[in-house]
Amino acid sequence: MNKEKTVNRWLVLTAGFIFNFCLSGTSAFSIFVSPVMELTGWSQGSVTLAYTIYNIMVCLIGIVVGALLGKIKVRPLMYFGSLLFGLGWVITGFASELWMFYLGFGVIAGAGGGCLYNFSVTNTTKWFPDKRGFVSGLLLGGSAIGPVFCAPVANAVLSGVGVLTAYKVMGIIYLLLMCLVAWMVHVPPEGFIPEGWTPPSASPASAASAGVDWKGMLRSPVFYILYLLFAFACTPTMMMLGCVAKIGQEQAAMTAAQAALSVSLLSVSNFCGRLFFGTISDKLGRYKTLMIALAINFAAILALSQMTGALPFMIFMCLIGACGGALLVMFPPITAEQFGAKYVGLNYSIMFSAYSVASLVGPQIVAHFKESTGAYTGALITAAVFTAIACALLFIVMRCGKAAR
Repeated sequence: MNKEKTVNRWLVLTAGFIFNFCLSGTSAFSIFVSPVMELTGWSQGSVTLAYTIYNIMVCLIGIVVGALLGKIKVRPLMYFGSLLFGLGWVITGFASELWMFYLGFGVIAGAGGGCLYNFSVTNTTKWFPDKRGFVSGLLLGGSAIGPVFCAPVANAVLSGVGVLTAYKVMGIIYLLLMCLVAWMVHVPPEGFIPEGWTPPSASPASAASAGVDWKGMLRSPVFYILYLLFAFACTPTMMMLGCVAKIGQEQAAMTAAQAALSVSLLSVSNFCGRLFFGTISDKLGRYKTLMIALAINFAAILALSQMTGALPFMIFMCLIGACGGALLVMFPPITAEQFGAKYVGLNYSIMFSAYSVASLVGPQIVAHFKESTGAYTGALITAAVFTAIACALLFIVMRCGKAAR
């Protein structure tokens, strides 16, 4: 147990926050789309496909890393993932053909993200069994607040040196930041208990689920309900993130400046929601907190579909951002508490693939309604329906009597 006494778990948390902050730089991808199109003549669909490939790689490599965690050393994994992520951006800056663009940003940077993202979340929360919700909220808050800082920096670099050089510069910045904190990452000893904290008594359900591996998880009916819940709950958020500015301009007659402000407010509210809901879940319980967030989200989406003024649009958009932030915060601790912390690295990587499904489906739903009706109302109503389905699935899990503490 020497590691318990020598490792500062708050340094581990700091490293996890920085990793998530840097990885969230991919959310600024949209800033590069138009300049890349103008420089190369590639279509928007061709350029944005790189971001889709990135998300797929994060999911796939995350599962592979989760399966190999017991066989590989963590510190080299952190440096290797950081190298891949930064190198992917740099290679993108040399892309003169689409395949090289996909290789750099989609495959290589995506593989780096897959090495780092899920592990940094699940490993860090293992150090904080007494504050799982708060720590999960803070870590994933780094992903939400990152674009608020990364986007202006990327835009400034892009304006100064051009889009291809901007990719190279941003890649080097991310690589240096992540390598500076990789040494802080440690794996806690099995059964780690912070000094001065007494674990709550385990219920029969939680005791039975402790240490369930991925095969046991996939045999559990609760997993499939949770998986569908995660996918249905995240899809509305993914629908909103990519088009909030356009919806605001077309539906609420917002100016370009107001639309840009709404994007920043969405990121800030998402950060606040992750931190707030993560913290209160330590007291109320994960599922009760998630039900509150989903209920507020449902009402806010319905209200947003009728908003025609800039100020009320921003208010309800912020509510949606905050509640959407709760989803990603809740599922790492839910997975750990439902199926045990021992195998949470791989188990959550599998669970997280539901988010990848949402990231693929959500934008397509928005595009369908916009192209077929010329408006976003149908997409917002669909988002509300998806949220209602998520509430129903959560109610089923809660009635099963296996709600996480």
